[in-house]
Amino acid sequence: MKYLAIALLAVMPALAEWQWQARDQVREAAAEARRAHSDAMREVMQARNEARREMYSAQREWRTSVREAHMEVSRELRQAHMEAAREIRQAQSEFAREMRNFREEMRRAVSNWH
Repeated sequence: MKYLAIALLAVMPALAEWQWQARDQVREAAAEARRAHSDAMREVMQARNEARREMYSAQREWRTSVREAHMEVSRELRQAHMEAAREIRQAQSEFAREMRNFREEMRRAVSNWH
């Protein structure tokens, strides 16, 4: 019994040291896990921010292209309207000229008939 007590007294400091080492290892492992988790979350946030930037850039590009297409269609419509108005004015002018010519021909025909 006495030897058992002596052995326990001799082993107790070693057991205590082993427990402290185990606790230190657990703490280090937990700290490493927290660092790894923090790094992973940082990478996720960076990837999310990059995806968001790319999405916003694509939206801006799409809006720009839609705006440019709208402006081009509006410009073409204005041009077509101006051309149609010019053609109508030209047709009215030709019609008025033809009517004047017809009137003059009628006057001459009537004056030559008398």
